[in-house]
Amino acid sequence: MKLVLFLHAGLSEDRLHQIAEQLALPAHTDLGVIHGSGSSGRHEGSRAFPGSGRAMFAVVEEAHAERLLPDVRRIRDALPPGERLRVLILPVEQML
Repeated sequence: MKLVLFLHAGLSEDRLHQIAEQLALPAHTDLGVIHGSGSSGRHEGSRAFPGSGRAMFAVVEEAHAERLLPDVRRIRDALPPGERLRVLILPVEQML
Protein backbone atom coordinates (compact mmCIF):
# COMPACT_ATOMS: atom_id res chain seq x y z
CA MET A 1 0.00 0.00 0.00
CA LYS A 2 1.05 3.59 -0.62
CA LEU A 3 -0.05 6.89 0.86
CA VAL A 4 -0.36 9.53 -1.84
CA LEU A 5 -0.15 13.02 -0.32
CA PHE A 6 -1.32 15.94 -2.46
CA LEU A 7 -0.24 19.50 -1.61
CA HIS A 8 -1.81 22.32 -3.61
CA ALA A 9 -1.23 26.07 -3.48
CA GLY A 10 -3.54 28.33 -5.45
CA LEU A 11 -6.83 30.16 -5.42
CA SER A 12 -9.06 27.19 -6.28
CA GLU A 13 -10.30 25.73 -3.01
CA ASP A 14 -11.79 22.65 -4.68
CA ARG A 15 -8.83 21.85 -6.97
CA LEU A 16 -7.82 18.77 -4.95
CA HIS A 17 -11.36 17.37 -5.12
CA GLN A 18 -11.31 17.90 -8.88
CA ILE A 19 -7.98 16.08 -9.05
CA ALA A 20 -9.34 13.19 -6.96
CA GLU A 21 -12.21 12.84 -9.44
CA GLN A 22 -9.89 13.06 -12.46
CA LEU A 23 -7.67 10.34 -10.99
CA ALA A 24 -10.66 8.18 -10.02
CA LEU A 25 -9.32 7.73 -6.49
CA PRO A 26 -11.38 5.13 -4.63
CA ALA A 27 -11.30 7.25 -1.46
CA HIS A 28 -9.47 10.29 -0.13
CA THR A 29 -9.25 12.47 2.95
CA ASP A 30 -9.20 16.27 2.75
CA LEU A 31 -6.86 17.70 5.38
CA GLY A 32 -8.03 21.26 4.71
CA VAL A 33 -6.03 24.47 4.74
CA ILE A 34 -2.31 24.24 5.42
CA HIS A 35 0.39 26.83 6.08
CA GLY A 36 4.13 26.61 5.69
CA SER A 37 7.19 27.85 3.89
CA GLY A 38 9.32 26.69 1.02
CA SER A 39 11.03 27.83 -2.15
CA SER A 40 8.20 30.31 -2.85
CA GLY A 41 8.41 31.85 0.63
CA ARG A 42 6.20 31.75 3.71
CA HIS A 43 2.46 31.18 3.37
CA GLU A 44 0.73 31.70 6.69
CA GLY A 45 -2.59 33.22 5.66
CA SER A 46 -1.69 36.56 7.24
CA ARG A 47 -1.17 40.07 5.89
CA ALA A 48 2.56 39.72 6.40
CA PHE A 49 2.71 36.28 4.76
CA PRO A 50 -0.39 35.86 2.60
CA GLY A 51 -1.40 32.65 0.96
CA SER A 52 -2.09 29.13 2.05
CA GLY A 53 -2.49 25.71 0.56
CA ARG A 54 -4.61 22.62 0.90
CA ALA A 55 -3.70 19.00 1.53
CA MET A 56 -5.38 15.70 0.75
CA PHE A 57 -4.28 12.09 0.94
CA ALA A 58 -5.35 8.73 -0.40
CA VAL A 59 -4.16 5.23 0.42
CA VAL A 60 -4.00 3.01 -2.65
CA GLU A 61 -2.43 -0.23 -3.80
CA GLU A 62 1.19 0.14 -4.89
CA ALA A 63 0.39 -0.57 -8.55
CA HIS A 64 -2.35 2.08 -8.50
CA ALA A 65 0.08 4.67 -7.13
CA GLU A 66 2.50 3.98 -9.99
CA ARG A 67 -0.30 4.32 -12.56
CA LEU A 68 -1.23 7.74 -11.12
CA LEU A 69 2.10 9.38 -11.93
CA PRO A 70 1.59 10.19 -15.64
CA ASP A 71 -1.87 11.64 -14.95
CA VAL A 72 -0.57 13.67 -11.99
CA ARG A 73 2.19 15.12 -14.17
CA ARG A 74 -0.35 16.03 -16.88
CA ILE A 75 -2.66 17.70 -14.33
CA ARG A 76 0.25 19.55 -12.69
CA ASP A 77 1.54 20.82 -16.02
CA ALA A 78 -1.93 22.09 -17.00
CA LEU A 79 -2.51 24.14 -13.83
CA PRO A 80 -3.04 27.87 -14.30
CA PRO A 81 -0.04 30.16 -13.66
CA GLY A 82 0.52 30.71 -9.94
CA GLU A 83 -0.89 27.33 -8.86
CA ARG A 84 1.42 24.61 -7.60
CA LEU A 85 0.88 20.91 -7.01
CA ARG A 86 3.22 18.58 -5.18
CA VAL A 87 2.53 14.88 -4.77
CA LEU A 88 4.43 12.62 -2.39
CA ILE A 89 4.10 8.85 -2.47
CA LEU A 90 5.01 7.18 0.81
CA PRO A 91 4.99 3.55 1.95
CA VAL A 92 2.24 2.38 4.29
CA GLU A 93 3.65 -0.24 6.63
CA GLN A 94 0.35 -1.20 8.21
CA MET A 95 -3.27 -0.21 7.96
CA LEU A 96 -5.84 -1.42 10.48
